[in-house]
Amino acid sequence: MRPDGASAKAVAVGALAALGSQLGLLFVVLVVGVQFLPDENTGTFGDWLLAAVWVAGLALRGTLGLSLEDEGQSWASEQVAGHGEIGLTLQSLLLTGTALFAVWWFARRGERRLAADTWARVAGRSATGALVYALAMTVLAPATHASAVFGMDTGELESTSVDLGLALWPLVPYTLVFVFLADLAARAAVRRGDLVLPDPYAERLRGWREPFSAVGTVSVVLLGAGALTAVGYAALGDTDDLSAGAVVSVSLLTLVNAAVWLAGVGMGVTIGATLDGAVGIDSFFGSGSTRALEDSKSGLLTGGMPWGAYLLLPAVVLTVVVVAVRYALARDPRERLLGMLWKFAVAMAVVWLPLSLVSTVGGTVEGDVSSGGGFGGASGSAQGSVSVGLSFFGTLFLSLLWGASLVVAAQFLTRPLLSVFPGAGARVLRLPGRPVHPQWAALLADAARRKGRPVPVRLEAALTEPMTCPPLAAGTKWARFTGVALIAAVVLGAGGTTAWAVVDSQVYGPESAAEDYFEALAGGRAGDVLDLLEGSPSGPLLTQAVLDRQRKAAPVTDVSVDEVEESDGAAGVTVTYRVDGEEYETVLHLVADEEDRHLGLWPRWKVLGGLGQVEVTAASLVGKAQVNGVEVALEDGAAEVVVFPGAVTVDGVSSRYVAANGGGTVVVEPDESESVDELRAGLTGKGERAAQQAVLTELAECVERSTSLEPDDCPISPDGYYWEEDAEDVVWKQKSEPVLQTELADDGTVSVSGDLDLKVTWTDVGYDEEEKMEDTCTSSLSATVDLSGTTPSVSFDESY
Repeated sequence: MRPDGASAKAVAVGALAALGSQLGLLFVVLVVGVQFLPDENTGTFGDWLLAAVWVAGLALRGTLGLSLEDEGQSWASEQVAGHGEIGLTLQSLLLTGTALFAVWWFARRGERRLAADTWARVAGRSATGALVYALAMTVLAPATHASAVFGMDTGELESTSVDLGLALWPLVPYTLVFVFLADLAARAAVRRGDLVLPDPYAERLRGWREPFSAVGTVSVVLLGAGALTAVGYAALGDTDDLSAGAVVSVSLLTLVNAAVWLAGVGMGVTIGATLDGAVGIDSFFGSGSTRALEDSKSGLLTGGMPWGAYLLLPAVVLTVVVVAVRYALARDPRERLLGMLWKFAVAMAVVWLPLSLVSTVGGTVEGDVSSGGGFGGASGSAQGSVSVGLSFFGTLFLSLLWGASLVVAAQFLTRPLLSVFPGAGARVLRLPGRPVHPQWAALLADAARRKGRPVPVRLEAALTEPMTCPPLAAGTKWARFTGVALIAAVVLGAGGTTAWAVVDSQVYGPESAAEDYFEALAGGRAGDVLDLLEGSPSGPLLTQAVLDRQRKAAPVTDVSVDEVEESDGAAGVTVTYRVDGEEYETVLHLVADEEDRHLGLWPRWKVLGGLGQVEVTAASLVGKAQVNGVEVALEDGAAEVVVFPGAVTVDGVSSRYVAANGGGTVVVEPDESESVDELRAGLTGKGERAAQQAVLTELAECVERSTSLEPDDCPISPDGYYWEEDAEDVVWKQKSEPVLQTELADDGTVSVSGDLDLKVTWTDVGYDEEEKMEDTCTSSLSATVDLSGTTPSVSFDESY
C-alpha cells in the first residue's frame, strides 16, 4: 500500500499537528500542576517542556528510565564500582486519550479535504501519519535525557551521575501501531459511506454490531461508576500530606486508570502485583545466590479488597440486566438469542483485554556492584520487576462470563421483568440503541392499558399493532411472584456473594481478629486474649489477675489497624496503639484455622505468637523476682517469662537477709523480647548481723578445735616462726572479740573481714627436752558468707 502522492505532505503535516496539539495540552496541564509543588521544585520553562515530552511518551507506552553510575575508592584501596537502572513503564489511559483525540481529529479533517477512493489509499495515509509521528517522537525522546530537572541537580553528587529520559523501546514500535490504528479508524469512519465492502464481509460486520454496542454500553457505565468512585476517593479520602492541588493533579493523570481498575474489581477481575527478583554474589571466599518470587493478587474472587469494592458488584449486575433488557427489546420476542451468546462473550473480551493491558503500571530494576582488592573481591547483581494492574487471565475469564450473561439475561429475564414492571420497561426504551421492536412496543402498551396505567406517548401508536405472541402477564400473582423472584435471585446472588465477602473480610477476617485481640488486651479480658492465640497458651503470668494489674499500671489505648497484607491463609496486620501516652506500632502475624470456622463458613484467624517476653537478670543473692505481682524463681540469677503485651513491672523479692532493688517497668510488644535493669541486692541490718555472727561462731569453733600452730581450716597462726612438727599440746585462745567489717560485692558475694588477737601455748620438744612456749599474735581474717540457705554458711579465704 502506498500513500496518495498528492496528500502525503498533508498527512505528514497533520501528524505533526496532532503531536503538537497533544504536547501543547499536556504542557498546559503540567504548568498548572507544578504550581502546587514547593517553590524550589517548580522548575523552569525547559523543565515543563521536557516533562510534557515525557508524559506524551508515557501516553504511548514509553519507558521512563533512571540510571545511576558511581565509582570510588575506599580507604582500604579497594575499587568499588556500581551501576543501576530503573525502568518505569506507564500507560495512563487519560494521557493516551489525548493522543488518540489529536490523531483522530486531524485524520478526520484531512480525509474530508482529500477524499480517498480505495482502502489501500486510506491505509497508506494512516501508515504515513504513523511513520511521521514515530519519527518525531524518535527525535524528541533522546532530547528528554537529562540529569537536572525540577530543581534536582545531580552534579552535586560528584562521582554519581543520574540519567532520566524516555527509552526508544518500546516507544517507537508502540507509537507506529497505535497511531496507525487510530488514524485508520478515523479515516474509515469518515469514508465508510463511500468505501463499500463485499457483501459477505458487510453482513459479518453487521452481525457483530449489536454485541459490541451492548458490550460498549455496559463498559461505559462501569467505567463511569469507577471514575465517580475514584473522584470521590480523591476528594474525600485520606491523602496524607498531599495538598489539594497535588491531589487534583494526580487524580487527573490517573483518573481513567483508576476507573478501569475499579470497574474491573466490580466485574470480579483480579488486580495483581508481581515481583520477580534475583541476587547473585561471587567472591574470593565463595559464592552464593538467592532468588525471591512473590505474586500477590486481590479481587472479588480472591479476597483482599476493601469492603467498599464489593458494593460495585450489584451495580455491575444491574447494568448487565438493564442493557440485556434493552438489547432484547430491539429484537423479535419469539427469536432465540442464545445463538449469539459466543459473540457477546468475545465482544466483552475484545473490549476489556486491551483495557487490562494498557492500564498496567510496570517497573524494572537492574544493577550490579563489584569490588576488588588484595584480599580478593566480590561482585553481585540484582534485578527485579513489579507490575500492578488487571490480571490478564482474570480479565479474559470474567469478560467471557459477563458477555455470555448479557445474552442469558436478555433471553430469560426480559419477559418476567416486563410483566411485573412494564413502566420500568418503558423507561428502558429511552436508553440509546436500536429502535424497539414493534411487538415489544405492542406488548408494553397492552400491559400498561390492562393494568389501568397511562400508556406512554411513544407507545400509543403500538396499540394498533397486532400481537403475534402471548401478551405479558398482568395482575396475576404468579407473574408478580416470578418477577420478584428473579429480582431477588439477582439481588441475593450478588448480595449474598457481597455479604459473604464483606463478612469474611470485615467481620471474620484477619483485620477483625487483630482488632479483637488488641481490644481484649485493652479491655482486660485475659480469656479472650488467650482464645485468639494459636495453641491457646497458658502460664503463671497469663491470668486475669495479672492482666488487671497490668492495665491498672498502664492500659493499652487508641488501637488502630493501619494495613493488612493477606496471602494463602496467612496475614500480617500493622497495628498502632498507645501505652502510657506513647505510641507503638507492631505487625501482628495471623493464620487461618480452616478446621475451626465461624458458623461453619468463615475460618477463624488466630494470632501467631502474640505474647511478649521479659528477660530478668539479678545478683546471685536475689533468688526471686516479682513480675506484674507474681513471684518468679530465678535460676543462676536469670529468668525468661512470657507475658501479655503492654506495660510489665519487674521488682526483686527481698528476704530477711537481702534487700532487692532495681528492675522497673518496660513496655513489651507482641512477639518481642525486652529486658529490664538488673535486680541488685543489698544487705539488711539483720543480714549484716547474721553474716558477722556466723563468722564469729565459726571462728570460735575453729580456734577451740585447732591443735596445731598452723591449722588448715582456721585463719590463725603465730607471729614468729616455729617448727610445726616440734609442737605438742597446742592450745589457742582468743584475747578479745574481733571487730568485723561486712561488704557486699557486685556479684552478690558477702565478705566479712577483720583482725583477731590470739594467744597460743604449746610444748616444744625439738631439742630432746620439753619446754613450755607461749606467743601472742594478731591474725587478719577474711571469710565469704552464703546467705542463700536457711542458715548462713561460712568459708574462710585460704589467702589468709
